[in-house]
Amino acid sequence: MKQTPLWVEDHPRPEGLTTDLPTETDYLIVGSGLTGLSAAMRLAQSGKNVSVIDAGEIAGGASAINAGMVSPDVKAGVKSVFERYGPEIGRAMWVSTVRSVELVRDLATRPGINALVHDNGVAALGRGPKQRANLETDAEWYREKLGVDWEILAQQDVGKVVGGEYFDVALYEPEGFGVHPARLVFGMARAVRDAGALLVDNCEAFAIEIGPAGFRVKTTKGAIATGHVIIATNGYTTPRPSKELSRLIVPIGSYIIATEPIGPARAEQIFPGGTMTYTRRRLLNYMRRTHDDRILLGGRRSLHTDLDLQESGDDLRRALIKYWPELSDVAITHVWGGKLGIPFDLTPHIGRVDGAWYAMGYAGHGVGLSCQLGYELAGMLLREDPPSVYSRIRHEGRFYYSGKNAWFLTPASYLYRVLDKIGI
Repeated sequence: MKQTPLWVEDHPRPEGLTTDLPTETDYLIVGSGLTGLSAAMRLAQSGKNVSVIDAGEIAGGASAINAGMVSPDVKAGVKSVFERYGPEIGRAMWVSTVRSVELVRDLATRPGINALVHDNGVAALGRGPKQRANLETDAEWYREKLGVDWEILAQQDVGKVVGGEYFDVALYEPEGFGVHPARLVFGMARAVRDAGALLVDNCEAFAIEIGPAGFRVKTTKGAIATGHVIIATNGYTTPRPSKELSRLIVPIGSYIIATEPIGPARAEQIFPGGTMTYTRRRLLNYMRRTHDDRILLGGRRSLHTDLDLQESGDDLRRALIKYWPELSDVAITHVWGGKLGIPFDLTPHIGRVDGAWYAMGYAGHGVGLSCQLGYELAGMLLREDPPSVYSRIRHEGRFYYSGKNAWFLTPASYLYRVLDKIGI
């Protein structure tokens, strides 16, 4: 197995994106993933002077290497948001997540990006009467409160979205789709550059100083003066440049394998029509068919970000064969991993720390939400949009997490495996 992302091998990062660090800018964006690039695109296209810096390569984090699955909702579930914050906040958040799907579709189909949209819905998969009952309850709530057109497939119809005999229940969400994530984020980086923004790689921001004239941000390539700072680091957030922000977001790992191309006929037997799929579990799997007829499967056996890739690949292959024993003869060609950003309430947030703005906390729903929150935050700063719903909910950390040692990931991983096994 190659320990490199399939997507980036298939569509490498373009040359000529980066430049030197300027001495000043109107807006400095820390982080060059989908959040930062979405915000930069809107700001630059509005005529603002924008610089985007990244501690590593441009779009070198999870934005280029995720599963490329897009659908509405947040990790906590808008149903949970209704219960915690009330129907007004809940409906506003749902509308925003629906817009996130529309935004990604628009970005992905623009000339110069062409992120290979595969438009055949998303399906939550399960097995057994308990999971069917849970999915039916969820679907009924979403239909009643939000008017969605989600469908619980009859057992004999599950084969329309997934082959094999393992799964016997599916909740089908027709508005979902898939993209090629490297094509999307690298295409957005080119568009940001073409709009006049500067992209600076291998430039870590390690301190933010605020004064009467604005900010002075210290980086590993020198200092830069700016009127506004946006931190868009999500799962790659560290105590530099903000200790306070690092307390609010927990990086966790997610890992992916891809098979060798198995041909259109065989791939169609596994995923008829190419529906994006995932399992309804705490330590879930997400699965899809790629543009070149590979089967991609992701997930994690532990929440940690530093798992051995070979071991993770072997573990994910066992899951693949469990779901589809007929793929036991198929070679796994790639395994890789990335980091998700998890807020303790499993809900995305826009906020401020020490005067700097931030947007993050997608918890595995990042393709759509990262683009949307970057877009909404830029609209707020341009005074073109009202405060985003994600800026209207409290973002709290926990007393036991300082932003450095996420010691609780080990017991949480064990607990989640037990709860998934017994079906709670």
